Amino acid sequence: MASMIDVKLATDRTMKQIVTVAFPNYRKRTAWLSTFRGSMNINSYWDGGSRDEYAIVRLADMARVPMPSVGHPYYEVRGAGIPQGSDQFVTVDHVGNVCLKALPAGYAIVSAGTFCGKPATAHVHVNAEDLARLLPAGTEV
Repeated sequence: MASMIDVKLATDRTMKQIVTVAFPNYRKRTAWLSTFRGSMNINSYWDGGSRDEYAIVRLADMARVPMPSVGHPYYEVRGAGIPQGSDQFVTVDHVGNVCLKALPAGYAIVSAGTFCGKPATAHVHVNAEDLARLLPAGTEV
C-alpha cells in the first residue's frame, strides 16, 4: 500500500466529515489518508509563508477534541498547556517542541494550514486499526 492515499472528498463522506470537523473552512476537493507512524511534531507557527495546523478528531462521534496550544518552539514555549496524564502520547522537549508520540485507536489527527501562501491539502493520520474502515472503496491494504 502507498504511504499516502489520495481521497476525493466528493465521493467519500466519512473522510469529508473528518476533515470538515477538524477544519470547518476547508474547501479543497481532496485530502490525503495515511497511517500514523509516530513521533509527529505538532507545533504550529509561520515559517516562510507556510504554517501547519493540527486538529484531533474522535472518530466514534466525529467530534473535535481540544488540543493544547502549541506555537514556535523557540519563541512561544507553551508546554504548560499540555494536559496532565497525556505524557504517554505527547512530549515536550526543553525548547518547546511538542511531539505526538502515539495516536490511540478511534482518533485521527488532521493537518492542514497554509503552504507557500495557499491553502494546504489536509492530511488525515489514523491508527493502523482504523485505516481499513476509512479506505476508499476499491483500495487494497
